[in-house]
Amino acid sequence: MKLSKLSYAVVVASLMAAGAVQAAVTTTGSVAFTTDYKFRGVSQTSNNAAVQGSMTLSHDSGVYFTAWGSSIANANGGLELDTLLGYAGTSGDIGYDVGVMRYNYPGNDGAVGAGFTGGDLSYNEVYASVSSKGAKLGVNYSDDYFGETGKFTYVYASYAGEIYKGFGVVANVGLNSLDGTAEQQFVTGSTANDDSYVDYKLGVTKSFEGIGFELAYIGTDIKSSEDPNGLNDGVAVLTASKAF
Repeated sequence: MKLSKLSYAVVVASLMAAGAVQAAVTTTGSVAFTTDYKFRGVSQTSNNAAVQGSMTLSHDSGVYFTAWGSSIANANGGLELDTLLGYAGTSGDIGYDVGVMRYNYPGNDGAVGAGFTGGDLSYNEVYASVSSKGAKLGVNYSDDYFGETGKFTYVYASYAGEIYKGFGVVANVGLNSLDGTAEQQFVTGSTANDDSYVDYKLGVTKSFEGIGFELAYIGTDIKSSEDPNGLNDGVAVLTASKAF
């Protein structure tokens, strides 16, 4: 079939546009193995290992979508699957990131909630952060947190950067504020008589043969005497990850 000049131009423009759209979207991902999945200082695997993976689609505009999953080993089942939709960019030396995140526990909603039966474990959070030269300040908020435990706010500061010949340091400290003491006890599995707790992380990183290694000490300020299952104790966690 012979194309007119106009038809030819339309076809070429369409192909170029399709190529431009494809080039505007990049895909990245990772797989990881960790000796303990600590989320905000609390073990999600009953102090056991976990396998994790992620996939992110990023557009040149700054919009991105991420799917992240991890094995878990507790009363909430065996899988956590989270999705994020956000927007990230820079203004001078300042980076910023805002978005909404959905935490999902497939097959377990309606089983447990806030220490009672019949609640949904899955929940939503909105988040925002600013960063510069490896340092970050951020806040996350949920109007109905894990297990229908009500309002939740997480304020944190973190740092990540190289310190010497490929060795890096990572650090994080965060304040977890919940609706009440019962809600905090349900989320942490502790008997601490408070409506908030602090989590922390301090570690070193190094890449070798394309695999990233992180050795970090992670935990909370909840006392061991108030933590019957040891889910909140500070422990050394080793993580190996591969990006693709």
